[in-house]
Amino acid sequence: MCVPTLVEAVSLLAAVVATATGVLVVRRRRTSPLALPLAVMMFGASLWATARALLHVAEGSVPATVTLHYLVFPGAAAVAGATFWYLAVLSGRRLPRRARALLLVHPALLVVALVLDPVHAWFLRVAVEGVRVEVDAGPLYWAHTAYSYALIGAGIVLALGAMVRAVPGHRRVFGVAVLAATIPTVGNVLTNVVAARTENVHLTPVFFLVSAAIWWWVERFGGHSTVVPVATRQVLEVINDAVVVLDPRGRVLDANPAATALLGAPDGSGLDVGADAPWRAYLDDDPTRRDRGTLTAATGAVLDVRVTPMTDPVGRAAGTVVVLRDVTELERLRAELVEQATRDGLTGLHNRRALAQRLSDAVDEATASGRPLSMVLLDVDHFKAVNDTHGHAVGDAVLVAVGRELAASAARGETAARLGGEEFVLLLPGVGAPEATRRADEVRARCAGLTVPTDGAPVRLTLSAGVATLAPGESADDVLRAADDAMYAAKAAGRDQVRAAEPTTT
Repeated sequence: MCVPTLVEAVSLLAAVVATATGVLVVRRRRTSPLALPLAVMMFGASLWATARALLHVAEGSVPATVTLHYLVFPGAAAVAGATFWYLAVLSGRRLPRRARALLLVHPALLVVALVLDPVHAWFLRVAVEGVRVEVDAGPLYWAHTAYSYALIGAGIVLALGAMVRAVPGHRRVFGVAVLAATIPTVGNVLTNVVAARTENVHLTPVFFLVSAAIWWWVERFGGHSTVVPVATRQVLEVINDAVVVLDPRGRVLDANPAATALLGAPDGSGLDVGADAPWRAYLDDDPTRRDRGTLTAATGAVLDVRVTPMTDPVGRAAGTVVVLRDVTELERLRAELVEQATRDGLTGLHNRRALAQRLSDAVDEATASGRPLSMVLLDVDHFKAVNDTHGHAVGDAVLVAVGRELAASAARGETAARLGGEEFVLLLPGVGAPEATRRADEVRARCAGLTVPTDGAPVRLTLSAGVATLAPGESADDVLRAADDAMYAAKAAGRDQVRAAEPTTT
């Protein structure tokens, strides 16, 4: 029996390392989708390397030598299929049972071919001279080799594509996997192309030692088989924000599922990519602008919009990233808060702050346009006596009743407000003094017909009102002061009446 050569000794060491790595990994098969294909890969490499290492030992026994030659190929088939399986799963593809079953077709056909090979010699051509065995490749050997190379190459392509799409922290995982899969493939190519012509030296198991050592180190210290790396596309698919990528002309290049849902048409026809796409209004002529605003999608959702232009390495426009977030509920709450901040809590009318803003805007508009602007200031007569006699609950009921009548009398574009206490205001843009006086008297008369129930006799309401119309050159404070003076004149004249402010003279 001859002493094993260095190559065969290294092959045996590779088998030991591969077996140890396979045992280490297979324990994780229930917790990681990467564990089982990697374990199959390692056990297949172990069978391949062991058969090659024992060929030298089996010299002198023809049956043992021929059997070891044949045992190499099931291991090779397992390595090829498991490598593709591993790299496909690593790339984020879930192989269903049917796909995994198809991967078994090659090993199954290979076993059948090897069993029948002593008869047909389609796989290996075995020549025996005494106790010496010479082996040459047949047509099925090259078919098996080509298929194995194609399968491993396809897996490497998948892994490299996923590496480009992966988040930076996970790219090295793909790099290690591709390196470990490439090394034994390179060894096999060298064996078939170069080394097979020189003393029948087979280098693939030697390269397996490097590959198995990488996988053992990874599994011992890196734990790559515990999790499938995260791709950037996966991140985009799970976030709730809509992300739309546009080319320099504004056409959609890509959109994540959230974008399809948010920007789709109400009939479910999907993302609108036409020239009137809702985000286009936010893409102005300045390509360096980062804008933010809101728009309303076809679905009715209110979307917060952020627009970020992209440039290539030399500064040319490369497109635009539009990020949209559904803020419909937030906008509803914001509008509700704004409404609450501008409304009187008791009567529901606009409060003093809202009146001040609306009065200022109305004065500016009237000054610019020349249209009239009138104000009616109303005060509940003897309100303090109502509170003192019947209590604040009845007083509040009086104020609510007056506020209801005032709100009913305000037309579109007009403002009914509670100025404070028992004072109310009706702001009438576009209304002159005579019409404003008539409107004020209508409100007074309607309120005079109201009664508020109490524990005793019901309370009847009366109002005193002052009307003022904006004169040229006057301010908001001037018209409010004039209406207030007119209201006090109505009270001095006996209450329950309307007085118009005296026109200012220039």
